[in-house]
Amino acid sequence: MNTTGPDQQYLKSLTVLYVEDDDDTRSQFTRFLERLVGRLVVAPNGAEGLTAFMEHRPQLVITDILMPVMDGLAMAREIRELDRTAQIIVLTAFEQLDYLKNSINIGVSKYVTKPVNGFQLHAVMLECAAELRAHENLAAAARTDQLTGLANRRELEIRFEAEKGRAVRHAVPFSVIIADIDHFKLINDTYSHLAGDQVLKQVAETFNRCIRTEDCCGRWGGEEFVVLLAETDREGAALVAEKLRLAVSNQTTDWQGEQLRVTISLGVTSYRPGMDSEECIRQADEAMYRAKAAGRNRVVVAEA
Repeated sequence: MNTTGPDQQYLKSLTVLYVEDDDDTRSQFTRFLERLVGRLVVAPNGAEGLTAFMEHRPQLVITDILMPVMDGLAMAREIRELDRTAQIIVLTAFEQLDYLKNSINIGVSKYVTKPVNGFQLHAVMLECAAELRAHENLAAAARTDQLTGLANRRELEIRFEAEKGRAVRHAVPFSVIIADIDHFKLINDTYSHLAGDQVLKQVAETFNRCIRTEDCCGRWGGEEFVVLLAETDREGAALVAEKLRLAVSNQTTDWQGEQLRVTISLGVTSYRPGMDSEECIRQADEAMYRAKAAGRNRVVVAEA
């Protein structure tokens, strides 16, 4: 049994739901599965399995077919309506294969025939883990700016809505910073776009180092960056912006034996109830342009 490969390590991080009505079989395979996965949730029938799925949101489901109250395929159909990415393994007697194949459009990922062999089940679980890993990597890529590794514009918009919701529900502040690299075109024109890319990556690393894990930093486009500061008021955001400004102005980017230096101009604003992302970003953007007009390499806070 492979317990060291990347798929097994990923399996160890997953929540798995196991649904089986037979007490002896459930007891036997519960002990077996607990050694392989991060967290195991167990249910004795499809109805309780569906409830457990909605509560725990496992990434992998292993289920028998014939069970009281709700059978495994009916449960799988309901799960697939809730989650298009969860992997579902059905444990089926050989004589049930035709029934299973006729119902495959419900979204069953894999099946294992009974009597279930532990090594075979483990191998199928690893296949599911590999598919889940691949999907997770694709999803992460869709949210990430390829050059800097930061959140991309779409992810920033999603995170803005999440922070906005939290600010409204809990009556906590939420602030936004926009930062733009000063005279960035000069870097591209003088040293090449590859040098510009290196500067962008260096600035991104600096931003990541200077903010908290609960905050979000992303590339808005070109040489513009956006920072979303959870539970931070306007004054606190201004302090963070100044910290970022100093950190960038004090760093250098090594490019073909030369040490390149850049500065940034930053605009700061805070969310007010009723604002949408466009209005909030626009306020920070206007403050940033005032910083540019005032001589660059400075922080300007939008008016309250």
